[in-house]
Amino acid sequence: MEKTLLKQFTFYDLYAELMDVLNDEERGKLLRRICEYMFEDGEQKELTDKKLIFLWGNIIDYLDVDKHAQLNGKTVRAIRQMKHFNFYRNFYEAVELMEDKQAGQYIKAIYNYALNNVEPSKLSSPVDLYYTLAKRKLELSKIRSSIGKKGGKAERIPVTTEQVNAIQPEGLSSIGMDGFLKNNPQVKNDIYKSSMHLTEGIDWTMLDYELPNSAYKDSKSLYQILTHNKEIIGGSW
Repeated sequence: MEKTLLKQFTFYDLYAELMDVLNDEERGKLLRRICEYMFEDGEQKELTDKKLIFLWGNIIDYLDVDKHAQLNGKTVRAIRQMKHFNFYRNFYEAVELMEDKQAGQYIKAIYNYALNNVEPSKLSSPVDLYYTLAKRKLELSKIRSSIGKKGGKAERIPVTTEQVNAIQPEGLSSIGMDGFLKNNPQVKNDIYKSSMHLTEGIDWTMLDYELPNSAYKDSKSLYQILTHNKEIIGGSW
């Protein structure tokens, strides 16, 4: 029988409050313990630090409820009275690439942003890269959550430049979506929140340069252009 692997779990503000009393290395160790408990099978190595053991005892019940609900195919309902966000398996994969001290800096940056919208002042490498990738995933999650709460009413409102920029890697393009549309006034922004994923990782500068030479030079649909982005910049015409 195929084993059920959790893809995410609910990270409550309680966890953040407890982690705030720890230094980076201790915070990283507690995070690693949480991730191993939620994402790995079998027994985990027991904590030996008395402080971490105490803090672990204050969160294990919440983790248990989340984990067993998912393993039994039930819908996980987050405790509404507590602020929270989804901690994804992909974040754990990043933790596995870091030392405990780095992991401690990583999770603090994530929960400060996800819970309080506070950006870290400065992060060392490679923590800065892993945080940027996690932030993009959290941004997309917020957008999808907003769509669900509004029942799709905002579905026909095109996404804004600000929304697109929020999920783009810095330095990828010098002109951005706004510059691309200004340079190509015939193109209509028909990208809505349901299709916003098409804008991820787009090099708008390269797309602007290659579009006039492509089979889609007369296209008036940004949706059509982005769905054929690789073809356009790859020069397969």
